[in-house]
Amino acid sequence: MSKASSETARRVALLRAELKSRKLAGYIVPRQDEFQGEYVAAYAERLRWLTGFAGSWGLAIVTARRAAIFVDGRYTIQVRQQVDMKIFEPHHLVDDPPTVWIQKTLKRGDRLGFDPWLITAGEAQRLGAACKAVGARLV
Repeated sequence: MSKASSETARRVALLRAELKSRKLAGYIVPRQDEFQGEYVAAYAERLRWLTGFAGSWGLAIVTARRAAIFVDGRYTIQVRQQVDMKIFEPHHLVDDPPTVWIQKTLKRGDRLGFDPWLITAGEAQRLGAACKAVGARLV
């Protein structure tokens, strides 16, 4: 395992421990910062810190057992080069969106966490509807 892969594994394990302590089934980690711009300051590089992905758009969802990263068509090759595929399943944002993954992965009673400063109201509505469809909640 490379140094980057072991660091990613350690960070995902820390996130999963935090999920367990907060009784969350999973957590959404977007590339965006609170300003929703294409460029984010170093302090806001959450997705890169967690996954190693350096593209300008992406979103990860980590649960206790699975982790997925969603990118648009610009990054289908880059994501496979920068992200440990043993930890994160790569998905195309349009062809296999987060809402479908949520519906396939979460179950009734699950709570999926997110930071409301980092996701638009429209995106929160779409993700919340996907959770609701399987009896889960976006919190």
